[in-house]
Amino acid sequence: MSINNASFFWIEAGDMQGGSRNQIEFTDDIVSFFDGSSRAAGQAFLAFNTKIKGYGALTNRAQEYDQWVNKWRLSLITKAKGGVDYAGRVVGFEKRQIGKSYVYVISVVDLNSADYLAWKAKSKYVGSTGGSDGREYGYF
Repeated sequence: MSINNASFFWIEAGDMQGGSRNQIEFTDDIVSFFDGSSRAAGQAFLAFNTKIKGYGALTNRAQEYDQWVNKWRLSLITKAKGGVDYAGRVVGFEKRQIGKSYVYVISVVDLNSADYLAWKAKSKYVGSTGGSDGREYGYF
């Protein structure tokens, strides 16, 4: 199973980016979980606990390190708009198709919580974003 065929994807949030610490970064491989229309439009329709809804900017932030690296950044729903603190936790995305579009329902759990361990156990793939501060992720 590849990530673009998965219905659920989770990732350790790490420190997060942005002033509200609500921006999470992905590699090209990981961002393929989000449908092509979302990537092309530069936004994904997000729902938090299925009640708070809005579009999150999904941008390609290519950067040059030792080599050119495509990094994608997704802005999650901020705490001020009904989200939660994400940093240091695990963020899950459930992909739901509604007509021809997708909504990504966000769940946030603590590291080593029962929910996190269950997500990890269910995963068809578990990997790491790489680098010295790599973050674990998986999908099913």
